[in-house]
Amino acid sequence: MTRPRHTALVAGGLVALAACTGGTTGTVTLDLITAPGSHVLDAVQQLRMTLTSPRQVVESSRTATGFELALELDASGGNAALIVEGLDASGALVACGQSPVFPVTAINASIVVYMAPPRSINAAAVALDAPRSEVSGTSLSYGVVLAGGRDAAGAPSAAIAIYNAYNQTLISGIAMPGPRAGVALAAGTNGGVYLFGGVGADDKPTGTLWRFDTTVAPNGAYATLPEQAGFARTGQLMVAVGTDRFLITGSPALTLAAGALAARSDVASLPPVGAAVIATSGTATAIFADAQLLRFRGDAFDTLSGSSAGDATAAALPGGRIVVVGGGDPPSRDARVIDTTTGVVTVVADALATARSRPSVAATSRHLVVAGGTDAAGAPIASLEVLDAMTLAPIATLPILARTGAFAAALPNDQVMLVGGTPASPQIELFTPEPPAL
Repeated sequence: MTRPRHTALVAGGLVALAACTGGTTGTVTLDLITAPGSHVLDAVQQLRMTLTSPRQVVESSRTATGFELALELDASGGNAALIVEGLDASGALVACGQSPVFPVTAINASIVVYMAPPRSINAAAVALDAPRSEVSGTSLSYGVVLAGGRDAAGAPSAAIAIYNAYNQTLISGIAMPGPRAGVALAAGTNGGVYLFGGVGADDKPTGTLWRFDTTVAPNGAYATLPEQAGFARTGQLMVAVGTDRFLITGSPALTLAAGALAARSDVASLPPVGAAVIATSGTATAIFADAQLLRFRGDAFDTLSGSSAGDATAAALPGGRIVVVGGGDPPSRDARVIDTTTGVVTVVADALATARSRPSVAATSRHLVVAGGTDAAGAPIASLEVLDAMTLAPIATLPILARTGAFAAALPNDQVMLVGGTPASPQIELFTPEPPAL
């Protein structure tokens, strides 16, 4: 007969620790943090903690020593997220946050939840080591990698860092083999991140290809892969279309497969506006947008009906769809939603409240965030729009730092990150949604 295994979820920081007893146990401690200088938790009188699976809810009222909350459950080996809600004296929700999904097993771990007003954007608890523009990034299962860019003087940077959404930290990696701005990034298998091209210290495009291994302690390690000077480029995208297989935009269009670069023979070039999804058919599909919409599916390209515009941005949506938004001369408020399986293009007229060129775009399962960009006069826009990810119906418009060309990424805890962009800033901004309906 086996003994039961349990995991205790214990809230710390503002909340007193509690213990789990009996059987083989694991303890996941929870800390709550906010934006620097934020007082959003001061008004919280009731703290509610929800485990999503199996669903459990516990609440605690504020005492002289804070809050005390604990959950104990069978460590079944499933996965769950933790939702934290702060209520004021009237019962109104004034702060919320969510963890990424984690395994409910008998492990000892620590999770940090970023708390903010629901449907708001605020500074992250961490920031870049210095102001930078043209920061490149790619998503990981637990956060994002941020690489290169230009410092306040315009010089390319060799900095690389990993933002971890489980503990809200930004850990610097070992410097890149050379400074880069406009480098293309994509995450591969086994903790590897590929970095290609970008401009170096002499401000000329390069054809360097590196693989950054995020699993090597303490700060990662690099493998330098064969370089082909004829493939030099900057400001391009690396789009995943299979396991360790990517398309790289620019001229000539490239395929990166298992660490090897090759020019495509079926298309001369690809614009630096694109995104990829696993279509409803299960096939990896990518859309690239410029004056026309180009689809990559089944290792072949075809042209879709309908048009796009220069200086647009693309992002993957739920349901195997891709959205192309912004761009044009003058900038457009329209969005185009592409069903990647059928190739049908649906124009959503006036989806945006503000016309934008080169906005930063990222989508979660619930929200599409369209941030910054430039207006018709070329000035950076200081607002972010939140749309429903399924319908593109407007939800909210929020103020942000005025910036264009920022890196936007959906984090595994349902937040969206903004970082980099012009003008240069060290600040990382986080959009925090309201808690999901359970």
